[in-house]
Amino acid sequence: MSRVSVIMPCFNDGAYIEEAVASVYAQTYKNIELIIIDDGSDDENTLNVLNKIKNSNTKFLRTNRLRPAGARNAGIEQATGKYILPLDSDDIIEKNYVEKAVEILEGNQEVGVVYCYADLFGEKSGRWDLPNYSLEKMLLDNVVFVTALFHKEDWEKVGGFNTNMKHGMEDYDFWLSVMELGREIYQIPEVLFHYRIKPTSRTTEFLTNVQIVRETYFDIYKNHPALYEKYKDQYAVGLRDALIEHIFLNRALQESIVILEKIKRIPVLKSIIKKFIMK
Repeated sequence: MSRVSVIMPCFNDGAYIEEAVASVYAQTYKNIELIIIDDGSDDENTLNVLNKIKNSNTKFLRTNRLRPAGARNAGIEQATGKYILPLDSDDIIEKNYVEKAVEILEGNQEVGVVYCYADLFGEKSGRWDLPNYSLEKMLLDNVVFVTALFHKEDWEKVGGFNTNMKHGMEDYDFWLSVMELGREIYQIPEVLFHYRIKPTSRTTEFLTNVQIVRETYFDIYKNHPALYEKYKDQYAVGLRDALIEHIFLNRALQESIVILEKIKRIPVLKSIIKKFIMK
């Protein structure tokens, strides 16, 4: 049975990490080591919680604010597993996720990354509205979250997670690097991963700055010229389809605004809308 190393960076996540750790210990796949990387936590509660975690299959590393990409790399360097599964310290996985993902990798040599459907919990709940995986979608945007199983040797070949991605998206950059090795990505059609939504996070902050988003995606494109050259036709078609969808969505939005403005001019409806907004 091949070993799986679960890599869990933690920075001041003492309120959540026990749930994340428990979901790892509950896995039906038993050859697992958990590596927790305390990336410079200075919160007393977090430090106390980390000190209470005791398990023979758990290793602890201390790093000094390497941020997620650097902390993951530090953990993977110490990993003894054939396969790697990153898991953030505020998220959780279903008990059979690792078992099902390993089965896919062991049975398909061409597959290099395995992930699944996901849902949300915390500040929001429900299915995570990510598109199902396809090459065309992946060339345009990241549809694979970081909690996916992959080969440690592939991580070594591509040089690990890119620590120059200052605003995030290092997982997207990494998946594209693995694809450049000729590996395929497989999505298990079951909800086996639960992504916590917090009031603020690196992702929510990233999405509020259009210039940073534009620069980050341009950097990703520049980092993978061979991949985008290889799939230039699929990329072009994907861009065209995305543009068409954007045009139609924008048109529908504008029509909705016009209708709403007309409704506001009707006295009775105007009063109802005002009361609704005030609630």
